[in-house]
Amino acid sequence: MWFKNARIFQLPDDFSIDSDNFSEQLSHDALKPCGSQDTASQGWISPFSLANDELYCLQSGNAQLFTMAIEEKILPAAVVNQQLQEKVSQIKAESGNKPGRKQQSDMKQEILFELLPQAFTKLKKMGAYFDNTHKLMIVDSASQNPAENLVSQLRQTLGSFKATAFGESSAMATVLTKWITDGHAEGGLEFGSSLVLETLDEAQSVIRAKNVNYLTDEMQRHIDNGYLVTQIGLIFNDRIEFTLTYDFAIKSIKFTDVVQDQLEYESIESEEQLLDSRFTLMSLELSELYSALFHIFPKSE
Repeated sequence: MWFKNARIFQLPDDFSIDSDNFSEQLSHDALKPCGSQDTASQGWISPFSLANDELYCLQSGNAQLFTMAIEEKILPAAVVNQQLQEKVSQIKAESGNKPGRKQQSDMKQEILFELLPQAFTKLKKMGAYFDNTHKLMIVDSASQNPAENLVSQLRQTLGSFKATAFGESSAMATVLTKWITDGHAEGGLEFGSSLVLETLDEAQSVIRAKNVNYLTDEMQRHIDNGYLVTQIGLIFNDRIEFTLTYDFAIKSIKFTDVVQDQLEYESIESEEQLLDSRFTLMSLELSELYSALFHIFPKSE
């Protein structure tokens, strides 16, 4: 279990939660299978497996791991539209009149009602953890909306829960741009090979570059014309490769062999122990990264 992305939420300075109590609260709002007419259902599952209905929170040091799951019905639009067209053709053949838009909309809802109980389901999991050292919640999501959905589900489960997302920051984009123009980053960070330049105006022009780890004449011209760096590939201490965005998201995380070789596989006897070991290692490594990033980009008070 390695997070591929990290959407970061700031927690209150006085945030604290007991792992046993938290696990119990999550279990009371556990994932339930979709009902016959439900299109989706979401709730909490054990980080270990669906079969584990006892431990919903895994604690390692100052970090607490938990998992949300969403069960969705798979009902392809092409299947629904095909059945709709067949019914429309049948009515037209029998009456000579093609059903109007309102009637077709009602027919489509009837088809959905008939097909939902027969639909297959798919399960999506989303990991998250509390970093109590930095008072953060980390969600393994590339985009903000699913992460916000997890926050909403957590708020429903706990009754109240305060977490503040990091928004887009032109000041952060300015710093990232300065790194490129200066030819070096700060805080133990080195350039990777990806870069996104944008104009932070209504036009929102975007230029994406790959396999670039230095400032080209073309890139300098774009920066001179008002483009800022909004995403940049970075490497932290030869241990973590990732993409940093100007809304403080960490994407495409890859832990290098320097990190992964620290796992002592010969002493790991189960999948549960493997997950525990990986989470421990991952949370410690990311904690070091957050310390470096917050030194460069201080959190708001």
